[in-house]
Amino acid sequence: MRKIILALLSIFTFTVHAQHYIATGKAEGLSSTQRAVGYIVDNTPDSITTKGVFIGASGDYPVAVLATDDMLSNYIGCKVIGIRVAAAQSLGKSELFLYPVSGGMVSEEGITKSQRLYEGWNNVFFNGDTSWEIQEGQQLLVGFEYKETDAMVDAGKGGLCTVGESQGNDFLVMGDFGSGQGWYGFSGLGSLCVQLIVDVSSLPARELTLAYVDTGFRYKKAGENIEMYIIAANTGLEDIDHYTLSCQLDEQSPQQFTYNQALPEQGNAHLQPVITLPADLPIGEHHLTVTLLDGENAEPLNEKATETVTFYVYEQTVERQKTYVEQYTSQQEYMTSIVDPIFNQVADNNPSMVLVNVYAPGEPLAVPEASYLHELYAYTLPSFTSNRSYFPGESYIAYDVNYYAEQYAAFVPSIINDIIMQDLLQPAFATVNLSASYNEEERLLTIDTSGELVEGATEILGTPAITLLLTENNVVGQQTVLNKITGRTKVQNDYTHQHVLRTFITPPLGDAVNISGQQYTAHHTITLDPAWNVNNMTLVAFITRSADAVTDDNVLQMDITNCNSISLAGLTSIKPIHADEAMPYDGTEYYTLDGRRLTSFPSQKGIYIYKGKKVIVK
Repeated sequence: MRKIILALLSIFTFTVHAQHYIATGKAEGLSSTQRAVGYIVDNTPDSITTKGVFIGASGDYPVAVLATDDMLSNYIGCKVIGIRVAAAQSLGKSELFLYPVSGGMVSEEGITKSQRLYEGWNNVFFNGDTSWEIQEGQQLLVGFEYKETDAMVDAGKGGLCTVGESQGNDFLVMGDFGSGQGWYGFSGLGSLCVQLIVDVSSLPARELTLAYVDTGFRYKKAGENIEMYIIAANTGLEDIDHYTLSCQLDEQSPQQFTYNQALPEQGNAHLQPVITLPADLPIGEHHLTVTLLDGENAEPLNEKATETVTFYVYEQTVERQKTYVEQYTSQQEYMTSIVDPIFNQVADNNPSMVLVNVYAPGEPLAVPEASYLHELYAYTLPSFTSNRSYFPGESYIAYDVNYYAEQYAAFVPSIINDIIMQDLLQPAFATVNLSASYNEEERLLTIDTSGELVEGATEILGTPAITLLLTENNVVGQQTVLNKITGRTKVQNDYTHQHVLRTFITPPLGDAVNISGQQYTAHHTITLDPAWNVNNMTLVAFITRSADAVTDDNVLQMDITNCNSISLAGLTSIKPIHADEAMPYDGTEYYTLDGRRLTSFPSQKGIYIYKGKKVIVK
């Protein structure tokens, strides 16, 4: 079980579900202009995979599913006129409910209807002209009041039904299951058989949309194949007997793939077309426009039938020096105290990982300039990105390991390490080298950044932007934690936080660099806050494309091309320390004062850096 906060955000797994759920279908007992909308497998709304599902403790529980904005996107302007519920046995009189979810909050304004629920599917229509109009970007919490009796618990057979596999936010229960009263998500039981009844009479007769488009990794070489995975959806009220997929590269003539197969009303098809990029395709930004057509050589039926994907062609690359892992976390979420030690363990043992913890806006450890990162990436807390890059097929740019950290903590470090090492193999187009000095009397940190740009880097990145920031370890502050004895949360005032984002030295979106040939340089200074312990601090630098702002429209282009970091421990204005350049890790952690990593234990007398601290070899 996992608590669902008021934001009601999806539980995330690391693989795309092979079983794609269609939101709608014709259901028994509904008219020709009414559709069931919910977690439906294989276009069969009346399917039930498991009967007799139970919670395991007697009591009264609201149970629900979250109808997401993606699920409802084809029904904007249509009206919800009722709710469908499948019961494993007669449940007596129950109150069914629908509440909108907007801005992360469940509204108190919704629709309720009381009715007896019998074994099997129950179609419950709202009274009179009561309905709910589906709006753009809105999510709906829909469910019913469920009473689990002592007899159900004793028999190990409840009154709930589920279908298919768990998808996240598709089996929600209100109660106190160890972390206070709230919505909890039950995983591994399938999707709760709760659906909306939607009047679709306002929909057009013929409608084709692209439900999903995946063209693989964003960086490609000229001449390689683009192997696509596309879901074509018929969201109109008529069957379509054949259709065409048009794939246009930049301004070239489109390649067309015609499918002479029926696409039934409210059905979908999984398509895997392949196109080959021209061998002479120039380095830089390119666009692939995919359009779903009704028949051949026709116009798209609506704007949702067309999607344009941006990708970049490269010839040369450099090795990635480090993987930038940015964790969106919170002092108010107990899961932070469970996930933190795991990430700290990985960061301590893998020098290829640079970890930065960005705390939720408004919290004591939050940096106001970083609030946009939570808005863009943090679908739940804590969650994290790796180089802020999108892995094809995933639901989000960010990942989370919260469920695994609670249930299978021993396996999580390997999951995180796999992501880090996977991203180290992705192409990079610039190196990041750091040289820094520190004047202790003035608390002035001086930083010089330089690097090499591969041929064509500016065609891919534009004018590169360098972002510099500082983190601090051993920061004592508040943290909500879980009391393992009582199963309840409490606030711990002396919790020790690691890898805390303290400040951006540059603007968060970076400063433009000075370019000369295939080299770039940048120079910055900052006066450190007296409250910060310089010996616990790390300087982090990464290079990205430049942008005036990052939004949902360009966030996929704002991945990090390379990253590096150095510890400030022992740094003086007399002897600068330099970050190493992509040296393979050899299992040692000893450095000279000028930043050179040693391949074995120091053989000469002197002062060295070991795990951020000075050591003397006599």
